Formats: sequence, C-alpha cells, structure tokens
Amino acid sequence: MNDADREILNHFSRTRAKTIELAERVPADLLERTADGESHPLCWLFRHIAGGCDWWMHFVMRDGKGGPPAELRSDRDAIVAAFHASRERVMAFFEADHGQAMNRTFSFKEKDGSIATFVGRDRVLYLTDHEIHHRGKIVLALRLWGFDEIPFLPY
Repeated sequence: MNDADREILNHFSRTRAKTIELAERVPADLLERTADGESHPLCWLFRHIAGGCDWWMHFVMRDGKGGPPAELRSDRDAIVAAFHASRERVMAFFEADHGQAMNRTFSFKEKDGSIATFVGRDRVLYLTDHEIHHRGKIVLALRLWGFDEIPFLPY
C-alpha cells in the first residue's frame, strides 16, 4: 500500500475514533432529541453514519458481509458497537491484499438505470466526509442545547 492510501485510511480511522468519543459523551436523553430543522433524532444521525458505511460496503464494494441492519437500537452501547464494527469492516476491506481495493473501480446501478463508478480511495474519502458532515450536525444541535462536553474534534 502506498503512503497516500495509508494516510487516507488512517484519516478515516482517526475520524471514526473522534465520532466514537463524541457518542460516548452524549447523555442518553439527548440521543432521543431532534434538533429544530431536522427530521431525525441524534441517535438516528449516529446510526446513519455507521449504516452508511455498511450500505456502501454491501451495495457498491460488494464485500459479502451484508447490508445495514434493518433495525438498529438507539442506545449508546449499540451505536458505539456499530461504529466499531463498521470501522473494522471498512479498514479490513481496504487494507487487504496490500490495499489493492483502494485502487479498484467499483460500479453501482442507479435507480434511473445509469451506472456510477467509483475508485476505492474516493469512497473512503467520501465515507470520511459523510461522517464529518453528520457529526457537525450533531455537534451543532448539542451546542444549541447547552451541552458543552464536546471533545476536541480536529478531524
């Protein structure tokens, strides 16, 4: 695996570690709250981050490990476990065979019948961006609600 691909995977893993740290700090009552302007509670946003990885790994990378669970529990332990499992899934897939999947092209048939293609490293970057986007929404809601135990989030 080349140094750039290793750094992309490390960035994904560091980002996930910070998201887990945040999830571990959020009080249970806030996990069930929905921020103004949002249609889902924080627990859904957290689950969406982990489930998004499972969706991409199943439907696009076709890693053979199944799609996101049909029902996900909303409690902190389940959310944190899903984060650990999806991080391991992504890392194991893209680290295998000296990182060959980082360079592979994957395709997906869109609803309109068109074929979308993606390079592995681009999908890892996308998953990282997706996580940071939703984590930002979570942090904004928490701060608006007066929660001030936000961990330092450099990634």
